[in-house]
Amino acid sequence: MNRVGRYAVYLGILMIAAGMIVGFTAMFEDADGSAVRWLGVIPIGFLVLLVGTVISQLNPRKDDDK
Repeated sequence: MNRVGRYAVYLGILMIAAGMIVGFTAMFEDADGSAVRWLGVIPIGFLVLLVGTVISQLNPRKDDDK
C-alpha cells in the first residue's frame, strides 16, 4: 500500500505541474476554454497528492530485513 501512496504523490505533483504550465500558457495565448480545463486539473492534483501522502504515512514501509 505504501507503493500506491508514493505513486499517488508523484502523480499528484505531475498533475499540478502540468496543469499550471499548460493552463497558464493557454491563458496567455487567449485559449480560454483550454486554460479553464487545464487549470481545473490543479485542484484534482492536490487531492491526489493529499491522498497519496495520507496513504504513505499511514502504511509504513515493510522492511524484509527485520
